[in-house]
Formats: sequence, structure tokens, C-alpha cells
Amino acid sequence: MWRAFSELDAQRLHTESGIPQPLQHRDVEAWCRTMRVPLHPAEIVAVLVLDGERRAVEAERLAARSPADIDPEDDG
Repeated sequence: MWRAFSELDAQRLHTESGIPQPLQHRDVEAWCRTMRVPLHPAEIVAVLVLDGERRAVEAERLAARSPADIDPEDDG
């Protein structure tokens, strides 16, 4: 399962702002078929949960790196 997630994560697309696109069931299915590795439905769910966590961490990292939308002329 970890191998599936790692390989899918390495091949994923990103938005223009660098946020990883979510993995889809079809991505996992294609990986399983291509690699000839059957995953149990619970393992597929786990891969997708890992994906959600990975994207959340990356979004937080990118948000912390980006300057806040603060108007320097606003004293309020």
C-alpha cells in the first residue's frame, strides 16, 4: 500500500500554485492494473486517506510560505 501511494504521489499533477491534485480511484485502479498488484478495498481507501493528508500538509506549507493578503495602507 505504501508503495502504491509513493508511486502515485510521485506522478501526480499540481495546480499552478503548486498544490497537489487529488488522486482519483481511477489512478489507483490503473496503478494496480499496470503493476499487477491487487489492493484490498480497505487499502485503496487508506491510499486515498494518505493522499488527503498529504495534500492538507502541502496546502498548509504553501499558505505559510505565501504572504498574507494584507493591505499595507490599511491601519485597521
